[in-house]
Amino acid sequence: MRLSAGNENERRHLLPLVDGLIARGIVPHELWADRGYHSRALAEGLLERAIEPHISAPRRAGDPVPWGQASREVWRGRQRRLKTRDPQARHRWPVERTNAWLKAMRRIGTRRERKPENYLAFIRLGMIVILARSF
Repeated sequence: MRLSAGNENERRHLLPLVDGLIARGIVPHELWADRGYHSRALAEGLLERAIEPHISAPRRAGDPVPWGQASREVWRGRQRRLKTRDPQARHRWPVERTNAWLKAMRRIGTRRERKPENYLAFIRLGMIVILARSF
C-alpha cells in the first residue's frame, strides 16, 4: 500500500505499486484502469512486467463518437460537449464501489489523521468492516 498527498496524480504510483505486488509474490495477469492512467509509458511498463493493460482511452473533444455507443450532451463551463460511457467501466466497478464504501466512512474520507500509520490503520479497519458486512 502506498500513501501520497491527496492533490497528487496517481499515475506515477502505478508501476511502483505493481513492482511492490510482484515483490510480494502477487503477479497480476491484467490491469484495468480508467482514462486517467492512459499513457504509452505506463502501457509499455506493464507489458515489460508481462501484465496486459486494459486502460480506457480518453475521447478528445471533436473526435467522432464510435458507432453504436451511447452519448449525451453535458455542459463544461460555457461549452456543450458529448459525453460517452466508458465501455470498460463495468470491469472496474467492484473497485470503484469499494472505494466509495471506504470514503463513506467519514474518518477515512476527510483524513483527519496526521500520522500516515494511523490513516493506514483506519483504512485497514474500514476494509475489515466492509468484508464483515459482505458475509
